[in-house]
Amino acid sequence: MEVIDRDMLVKEMVDHPYESNPDYTAKVNIFYYSPDRKFTAAYWEAPVGWFDAVVNGFNEIDYVIEGEMELVSEEKRLIAKAGDCFLIKDGDRFRWKLNKFTKVVFFIYPLTKEIEDLCESFYKKKICQ
Repeated sequence: MEVIDRDMLVKEMVDHPYESNPDYTAKVNIFYYSPDRKFTAAYWEAPVGWFDAVVNGFNEIDYVIEGEMELVSEEKRLIAKAGDCFLIKDGDRFRWKLNKFTKVVFFIYPLTKEIEDLCESFYKKKICQ
């Protein structure tokens, strides 16, 4: 067993830039990889702003700790506030709109090579062994 406290989550954060909006950067701490490398958990803090996302090859479950965001696609608009949990499915395409400074814990499964490479680019080192 292990407690991952707030100090550790914040201390280990790195910049998370977004190609769809080069002026926007959030912070992330990928704090857990499953031994089989199929699942990861992370803590994310993001300022007000936006970026576009395309989910390819994985699913993501997000829990909003603080703040508010909108996920907007051609088919639907979802608003998530503190205490809400939502699922993003493989193939989803949408714009994240952060209406307030937001804190989220999220889980990705299965962990794809593309996601692994992206995570390693944040830390500038190999993080999955």
